[in-house]
Amino acid sequence: MTTQWTINTQGDPIGTFQQLVMQVWENAGLDAMLVSVNGDAKPRLLKGPQEMTHVNPFKPLMTANAAKLVPGLLNRYPDYRLGLLFRPCELRALAAKARREELPLDRVVTICADCLGTYPAEDYSWRARRIGSSDQLSQETLQFARLGGIAAYRFRSACQVCASPVGEGADLNVGIFGLPVRQHMLVEARDQATAMRLGIDALPVVAADPGISAQRERTVAKLVQRHSQTRERVLRGLGELLPSNIETLIRQLQDCAECRECFNNCPICVGEFPQRGIDGSILRDDILQWMVSCAGCGMCEQACPKHKPLGTIFAYIREQLASIGSELDYAI
Repeated sequence: MTTQWTINTQGDPIGTFQQLVMQVWENAGLDAMLVSVNGDAKPRLLKGPQEMTHVNPFKPLMTANAAKLVPGLLNRYPDYRLGLLFRPCELRALAAKARREELPLDRVVTICADCLGTYPAEDYSWRARRIGSSDQLSQETLQFARLGGIAAYRFRSACQVCASPVGEGADLNVGIFGLPVRQHMLVEARDQATAMRLGIDALPVVAADPGISAQRERTVAKLVQRHSQTRERVLRGLGELLPSNIETLIRQLQDCAECRECFNNCPICVGEFPQRGIDGSILRDDILQWMVSCAGCGMCEQACPKHKPLGTIFAYIREQLASIGSELDYAI
């Protein structure tokens, strides 16, 4: 049994994705689905598959990382089979939370699509007005899927340096990179058992041509390389401004510790603030664990009232820790 298929979009990739998820919802017997990409761009719990018609999985706007809501939903609905329609960075955050909090993900189905990137909120509003509507802006962004996305400099800094814009580890991933999305998209199950559980064979899909899969892989590889080069360039510049000593850098962050906006918006450490020692300083272990476990979504940076490039700073710290080696034990 294959784990990769193509689905004909008939000129409507958004509508095709919606129908695909609705059918998977029914096949998997889900009770609800948490979606992070919908009309108001805020995470929302859907109670019926028909509500999927309002969901735009390719909307180039992200205002929150929905992974932080999962533990609460699992506790609130202990009998639910829950679907999660997430972006790749939300999947990474969920994986970190699952390891840290031992979440019961056996009753969860994760669905993801290749992420083309997201605009800063103010830029998104301006571009949507300029082009006519948010749907038209999504369609414009999708036009560049075959090339690996539109000019990256327009997106949030976290998206420009994203280490993996594909849904690694998702039960079901929809691939669009390198593909003519108005003709077809790639549908990929995590493994054969998952494909059977989601009833993929019953969907209007056909086994993927190896050439299509190879084209997507090549495009993703080029995109990741481009992001890596951008990240290296930014880190080189940042390295000239920040101290190389981790202790000194942590002390420099002391002045904004009481704000906590970054922690409130972080999907992994939400509500868990670094502790202070008897001298009032932030405990080194706490701050390192937070920085190293970063999922790269950029929500901390987006929320920072001082506009500090927190996502890039954390990437810089992880690179410094990697050169040391032993400090990486703080990763979760």
